[in-house]
Amino acid sequence: MTEQIRYRINRDLVEQAERVCEDLGLSPTQAVSLFFAQLVKLGALPFRPSTFPALDEYGATLADADAAEGRALKEIQADRRAGKVVRFTGKLP
Repeated sequence: MTEQIRYRINRDLVEQAERVCEDLGLSPTQAVSLFFAQLVKLGALPFRPSTFPALDEYGATLADADAAEGRALKEIQADRRAGKVVRFTGKLP
């Protein structure tokens, strides 16, 4: 079952993200779904916000970002050892 959601996001950011999605061969819906899936799986952001100045605004600290990165790296290493990591060719199956 799917749910239609609405969030307020800066229009310029949305347009830039849509162009990136198009370059990657993803729809914005697929990109947001991937983000949400990784967010839930990791229990944290699936990336380290390096140039994102608003960590405090969202109640996160650099320590939180470091911890999330560490968890993500451990998971990736475990997936590599298990043979679950495949090279991304820019197209989804």
